[in-house]
Amino acid sequence: MSGLSSFIGKLRLLRDRSQSWPYVGRATFALALTTMILLATQGHHLDNPADLEGYQIRGGKLIAEEGAAPPGPVLKAVSVLLPYLNAWMLVGGVVYIFILLRQWGNVRKLVFPTWVAAVSVAFWLICSDIAQHLGPMQMTEMGEPPALAAYWVKLVLLFIAGICVPSLLHFYHLSSIMDRYTLRTFLAPLIFCFVAFTSLWLIMDLLDNLKDFQEAEASLGRVILFYVGILPAIFVEVMPAAILLSILYTLTRMSRSNELVAMLGFGRSIMEILSPLFLTALVVATISMAANYYWAPRAKGQKQAVMRGLEGKQKDSIMQSSVMYHDPLSQRIWFISSVPFSMRDSRLRSIQVREQDAKAQPTRVIHADSATWIPGGIWRFFDGKEVLYKDGQPAEIRPFPKNAEGRQQIDIRHFEETPWSMVSYALKPDFMGVPEIVSYLKAHPKDPPARLAPFAAHYHHRFAMPWQILALTLVAAPLGIAYSRRGAVGGIAGSIFIFFVLLFLNNLCLNLGKGLHIAPWFSSWIPHLLFCSLGIILLYYRSQNKDLPNLSPFKFFKKPAKIVRARNRQAA
Repeated sequence: MSGLSSFIGKLRLLRDRSQSWPYVGRATFALALTTMILLATQGHHLDNPADLEGYQIRGGKLIAEEGAAPPGPVLKAVSVLLPYLNAWMLVGGVVYIFILLRQWGNVRKLVFPTWVAAVSVAFWLICSDIAQHLGPMQMTEMGEPPALAAYWVKLVLLFIAGICVPSLLHFYHLSSIMDRYTLRTFLAPLIFCFVAFTSLWLIMDLLDNLKDFQEAEASLGRVILFYVGILPAIFVEVMPAAILLSILYTLTRMSRSNELVAMLGFGRSIMEILSPLFLTALVVATISMAANYYWAPRAKGQKQAVMRGLEGKQKDSIMQSSVMYHDPLSQRIWFISSVPFSMRDSRLRSIQVREQDAKAQPTRVIHADSATWIPGGIWRFFDGKEVLYKDGQPAEIRPFPKNAEGRQQIDIRHFEETPWSMVSYALKPDFMGVPEIVSYLKAHPKDPPARLAPFAAHYHHRFAMPWQILALTLVAAPLGIAYSRRGAVGGIAGSIFIFFVLLFLNNLCLNLGKGLHIAPWFSSWIPHLLFCSLGIILLYYRSQNKDLPNLSPFKFFKKPAKIVRARNRQAA
């Protein structure tokens, strides 16, 4: 313990000394830029080529692998920029941490470095995503129809989410002293509530799945990566409650200490006082929409698939088990033990492909322990054999030939089936992002409306759900402003009740849209429209210094007050 205290003391001493050195931040930033220029002159992208899915870099040229489309200008640019962005994340990250420690508390000098760091991280994430998803047949890893427009929207949302934090910091720098105080008072409980709710969610889920992890003998690293992967879904689920409680805590605390009265007496309006809270809610809602567009539903589906794999004691995730598929054109019958959630890092397990003639007699059967599908229509089977039939009886058994690595492997190019065509009937829109839902709707335009309604409802729900944060802010802010102890308690109780009503209406309207009782494009927006309207009305009452309307249903059952004894006016 004494050694740890000594180490912390040395770090504080180093920080104090670094704050007294002149121009250290600028010098380290210039040194980082000089390092990047030296890497560019030495051809860093040639010595450390980018890892693009479906492509190889040979002699400085981007060459498409078997089944991949020819590289376009975007992929060529990413192949050159990504190695430098990887190096900049390391060099620039160290510089930003040093500047953050040196200038902590000096907002003016942190704005520009934060903007540079956020834009750099956003471009690095975009280039990394393009390298992983755009290459193999325009992100169709299982053979689904491409949805390039939805994919580019995903990258735009990723960039917008990346610059939200420096935008909020810039607003804080340009704000007045009162706005800064309100923002600081609000951000502290917001961060605390988010961390507390996230920790509680993780602990409850870990207690629920601990037995499965132990039976599967999962390592600590795999468990940590499992929960890191579902953080986008946790953020979308937890943040509305965190926003609600932090707003109630902030405004109730400021009301009891008469800080709101002092601000009003200074000449500020209610909207001016609440503007930092609304801006923060808008930033959080934007980040939530970016997460809910693709990463949050994918994280939920990945969680379910990993848990199925652990229950089946397999290393791969399992999206669907025991799949049997009959292709009506080729008359091939497929038996698949398990289909992984993603075909990039996992394979289909225990496959049997049965070919038959017009008389339904088998002509060839392929048995394989695993298989993968390469974009472009190539099936690659591993560790198995093919059985040839004659007159319905086995005539010859051929083991798979061995590849250069000494493993049994066979490639077949004339199979038209894709993994997506085999499991598309079992896909659930709950675990699909917007690009995947668009691909499904493009592939099934002639399906009955009842079949497509759940996908259309979830498509609009991806955009509508994050904005419940703004709806809760509009309702909770006027209810949190009170000038007496009784008013504060009533506002808190009313806000929590409204939160649960909003959750109920979200699920109700989503199910009504999935059942075509309401138009799918309108069903997800009904709760937000109702509560935003209610919030605007409450804000109007509060801004006009009027008492809020009594929304309690028990007011209709109260008896009017009666005078027990008439006043004797003559005696007076």
